[in-house]
Amino acid sequence: MKLAVRFLIIFFGFLFSKNLYVNYAWELFEYTQSAENSALGGAVYAFNSESSTSINNPVFSHSRKNNFSITHQNRFSGMLVNDFISFDIDNNKKNINLNFIYENIGLIPNTENSLLDWGNDGQFGTNDSGEGNGILDPGERLDAEKISFFNQRRFGFYGAFSGFFINYPIGIGLKIISTKIEQNLSFGIGFDVGIIKKLKNLDYAVIIENFPSSGILWNDGIIEKTLPSLKMGLNKCFRFEKLKYNFLIANKISLSERHINSQIRFNNLSVDFLIGLQIAYKDRLILRFGRNHINNITGGIGFIFRDFKIDYAFLNSSYNYNLGSHHIFSFHLSNKWIKKKLDNL
Repeated sequence: MKLAVRFLIIFFGFLFSKNLYVNYAWELFEYTQSAENSALGGAVYAFNSESSTSINNPVFSHSRKNNFSITHQNRFSGMLVNDFISFDIDNNKKNINLNFIYENIGLIPNTENSLLDWGNDGQFGTNDSGEGNGILDPGERLDAEKISFFNQRRFGFYGAFSGFFINYPIGIGLKIISTKIEQNLSFGIGFDVGIIKKLKNLDYAVIIENFPSSGILWNDGIIEKTLPSLKMGLNKCFRFEKLKYNFLIANKISLSERHINSQIRFNNLSVDFLIGLQIAYKDRLILRFGRNHINNITGGIGFIFRDFKIDYAFLNSSYNYNLGSHHIFSFHLSNKWIKKKLDNL
C-alpha cells in the first residue's frame, strides 16, 4: 500500500511540481558493482558471468545465478561505504534478479551560519568592505564551534526480468532510489532496457538507461529528471590451452555533461569508452584488468571454489587528492551451500 502511494506521489509530482534536468542522480547504480565487474573497468554490458547482475544489463536476469552475492566497497579513505546484495528468485518459471543497495557518506560538515563575516577590518558592525557578503574573504574564518556534521544515506533497489522480442533476448530493469540528507528526503523511479545477441564467439549488447526519462521527487516538491543514455558493449572470448580470455570493450553515450573528464564531448553530448581483460586459469584462478569511464586503471583477482567464490578489485585514484584508492570485495555463496547450512541449524 505504501509503495502504491509513493507511485501516485511521483505521478502527480511530474504533473504539478517544479521540474529540473540534472546530470547526477543515478550514479549509485553505476559504481555499485561486484568486484569482478569493477576490476574489468565496468566494460561488462555484454559479459554475463556468475557474478553479473541486472545492474550491468537487465537482460542478464534471463540466466539464473545459483548463488547469493554480497559486495562491500570502501571508497575515499573510508568516507563512503557501500554494500549491496544480489540474488535470483523464480516467479511462475520466469527468473527475476533482485539487487539491494545501501550507501552511507559520513561526517559531512555543515558550515551554514558558521562564517565570521566581519569584513576586512576583523570587526562586526563597521560595514566595511566584505562584511556580510556571505563570502570567505581574506582574514575571515569559520567558527569551529558552529560547524555540525551530518550523514547522507541512500537506498537503492534494482529488479529485472527478461523475455524475447523478435528473437532477441530483452530485459526490463526497474530501479528505485531513496536519499536522506539531514531533513531532506527523496524518492525516485527509473527504467532501463537492454538486449544482447551472440554471433559465434562474440557477444554484443545495447542498453538504454533511464528510458524514456527517470525522475526523483524531493520533499520540497522539486522533481529532478535525467535524460536517457545509450550503452553498447562487446565481449570476445577465446581459449589458449588452459587459459580462457575475455576481451571487453564498451562505451556510454550520454545527453548530459556527466563527467568533466569525458573522453569525447560536444555540448551536452559525451562519450566514454571502457575496456577490460579477464584471464582465467582452469576456471579457478582469474586475473582482471581494465580502465573505467573516468579513466581509472582497475585490476583484481578472483578465486573460485566449489561452493563459493571470492573476488577483489583495486581502483587506482586518478588524481593526487589524498582520497585514497578504492578496494572492493565480493563473496558469492552457492544456494545449495546456504540451504545445507540452514538445514543443519
